[in-house]
Amino acid sequence: MSARRRLGRLVRTGSPRVVARAVRRELLSRRHEAEVARAAREGRRLLVGPFLGEVGFELLYWIPLVRRLLAEHGVDRGRVTVLARGGSASWYRDFADEALDVLDLVPPDMFLEELVARRRRGGTTKQFFEDAFDAKLVRLAVERIGPAAVVHPLLMYSRMRFLWEGLLPPEQAPRLADYRPLEWEERPLPAGCPAEFAAVKFYFSDPFPDGDVSRGLAARVLEELAERLDVVALTSGRQLDEHREWLPSGPRVHDAAAWVQPQDNLAIQTNLVARSRALVCTYGGFSYLGPMLGVPTLALQVEEPDPYSSVHLAVVRAAFPTATYSVVGPDDLTSPASLSERLAVLTS
Repeated sequence: MSARRRLGRLVRTGSPRVVARAVRRELLSRRHEAEVARAAREGRRLLVGPFLGEVGFELLYWIPLVRRLLAEHGVDRGRVTVLARGGSASWYRDFADEALDVLDLVPPDMFLEELVARRRRGGTTKQFFEDAFDAKLVRLAVERIGPAAVVHPLLMYSRMRFLWEGLLPPEQAPRLADYRPLEWEERPLPAGCPAEFAAVKFYFSDPFPDGDVSRGLAARVLEELAERLDVVALTSGRQLDEHREWLPSGPRVHDAAAWVQPQDNLAIQTNLVARSRALVCTYGGFSYLGPMLGVPTLALQVEEPDPYSSVHLAVVRAAFPTATYSVVGPDDLTSPASLSERLAVLTS
C-alpha cells in the first residue's frame, strides 16, 4: 500500500523527471537487493558499505537496516566485512566479524576532498545511487579482502523512505529495521581522562548555526555542567566532515583531541560517551549515540531543523522508548534555574 501511495504522490507532482528518477531508484534498489540475496544463498562474503552520509542516518537507519537484512538472509557475521570510516567499525560489532576503515584506504585529507566532490556531483549527502567514489573504495577494499558482494546504502534509502515521506508512521520503524543497543568496544580511559565525567560535543549545523546565540547557549550549558563534574570535550583535532566543531575550554574541561587519530576517532568518542555520566551535544546524528548506549542525553538546537527532523526524533523515541533523551533550545532554558534543574536530572 505504501508503494502505491508513493507512486500516486510522485505522479501528482506533474514532473516526468521526478517520476523517472524515482522509478530508476526503485529498479536499481530491487536489482541490488536481489544480488545481495543471491550472494547470501551462495555463501559468499558480503562487504557492507561504504556509508558516507550523515552519522545520524548511519546510526538510526543504516545499521539497524543491515542487521535486519542479514538476519532475513541468514548471514553469519563471519561472512561479513564492514567498510567503515573513522573508527565506526565498533558500531557494527554484533553482525560484522571484520572491518576495514576507509581512512586506511585513502588519506584523511583526500577522503574529505573526494567526499565533498561526491556530494557536489550528486547534489546531496545521501547515497541514492552508487558513485565513482563508492566504487573506488570498494575496489580498494576487495584488493585486501578478496571477492565480496557489496551491500550498498542505497538499500537503506529504498527500504526506509516510507517513514521519511510520511507514508508510514515513525512508530513502525522497529518493524522495518532491527533496533537494539550498540555493542561498543570498551577500552581503557586515556591517560589524563577523569574517571567520572560528562561528554560534550558541540558542532555547528543547520539547527545550531555559528553565531552569538549558539555560542552563548553552549557556553552557558558548559559552565553550569563543569560546576557539577568534569567535562570531556569530544573533539577530533581536525575536520573530518563538513561540520565545524566548537572547541570549549575552561576549568575541568578536558579536550579529547589528543586522544584520537582520524582512523579511530569515532571508536574513541563512542567509548567515552559510553563511559560518561551524560552526553550534552548539538542536536543531530551524533546525539543519537546517547540513547543507543543507554546514556542520558541533552541535545541543543537554536533553529528549527528541517521538516524530517521530527520524524527522526520520533523514530529515536519509538526505537528506544526508555531512553533519557531531551532536545532543548534557548526558550527552554530561559533562567539559570531551568538549566540547573535539567542538568541535575541529567547527571543524577
